[in-house]
Amino acid sequence: MNPLYLVTIIAVGFVVLAVVVGLLKAKFGSLDAKSVALDSYELRKVIFTPAERSFAGVLDGALPEGVTWLGKVRLGDVFKTRRGLSPSQRATAANRIDRKHVDFLLVRSSDLAPLAGVELDDSSHEGADRKQRDAFVDDLFRSCALPILHVPAQAAYNQMELRAKIAGALGSSPLTEVK
Repeated sequence: MNPLYLVTIIAVGFVVLAVVVGLLKAKFGSLDAKSVALDSYELRKVIFTPAERSFAGVLDGALPEGVTWLGKVRLGDVFKTRRGLSPSQRATAANRIDRKHVDFLLVRSSDLAPLAGVELDDSSHEGADRKQRDAFVDDLFRSCALPILHVPAQAAYNQMELRAKIAGALGSSPLTEVK
């Protein structure tokens, strides 16, 4: 094959690629993540729903000494993929927990080690897709020997009952020693 012919084909290929990228940018905007304008964001007025905020107040009084809670913790901050997975398996596993969180994470006050998860179950947990998500999250917690409590959202909570549920869960936590 003539070298000049090969160079011409490569040059034409680059021109076509540049045109396609230009058309995509024109249609979808810049493909650069840095191009997202800061005025695309606004401050959330509150972090918790009214039901979560109400529950948080009861939770404060139901925790044993040496235990505190964190709210809306990403599952990716609690769990990590195991060593020895292929890059594809690692990506798949990471994607399964991406953009998922637990409503409350009970942690040891001294070092913030995870002790148990708490999900506040309101009517949004009744849909089929949400039930599937909840089953996955329950299985994830179970597979890592971390307890998870499901508390039905209510207008009022019995602090003593909640304290007993938490004590039961913490009794089965792998990091039960509260310092």
